[in-house]
Amino acid sequence: MGIFSLFSDDDAKKAAADQTAAIQQGIAQGNSALTAGQTTTDQLYGQAGVPFTNLSAKLSPALGSYIDAIGGNGQAGIDRATTAFKSMPGYQGGLTTGIDQVNRTAAARGDVGGGNTSADEIKFASDYDAGKYGNYVSNLAPVLGGTTSAAAGQAGVLTSQARTDANYAGTKANLAYTGNSQIGQAQAQADLAPYQASQNFWGALLGTGTAIAKAYSGSGK
Repeated sequence: MGIFSLFSDDDAKKAAADQTAAIQQGIAQGNSALTAGQTTTDQLYGQAGVPFTNLSAKLSPALGSYIDAIGGNGQAGIDRATTAFKSMPGYQGGLTTGIDQVNRTAAARGDVGGGNTSADEIKFASDYDAGKYGNYVSNLAPVLGGTTSAAAGQAGVLTSQARTDANYAGTKANLAYTGNSQIGQAQAQADLAPYQASQNFWGALLGTGTAIAKAYSGSGK
């Protein structure tokens, strides 16, 4: 350190500027790495959620049919459900076969056009519809569990993603806080440098004066 360094705060200011630049670079690099990590993680979470999204989309129409069938959408839903189960393969064939059997039985007893035959046909058709409708509802019932599982899977992925993103945000905030604190300390030291330089100046001046006084006193003058 030269004598002029005692009376100047240039070195302290340069050191503070260098330290500030280094800290800012570190913050920028840290944020860049965190942002890249967050982007990659979000992409992975997005991929993880695709199967649940696809499953939900596939099950959604069946879930609507199930809600129709159990009366959740009112009379309009029941009408749609009735039309749907009656249009299923095998429905009409089974109904026709059953009615034919009723008529054959009636013919065997000599009552093809009688009232008992009509009543038997009505009863068969009613029981047939009730059985088919019950099977239709039972076949749709598992859709509710599948849809619930898909929704739970989507919620789990999104919850995990939100927590991870919150951790990234917290890490970035801590990085910024720590870096800014260090920058503040460096700038504070630079701000105090003029007072230190003044102290050095007066200390040196007083020391020089004392030395001169001692030298003068020792000379006997």
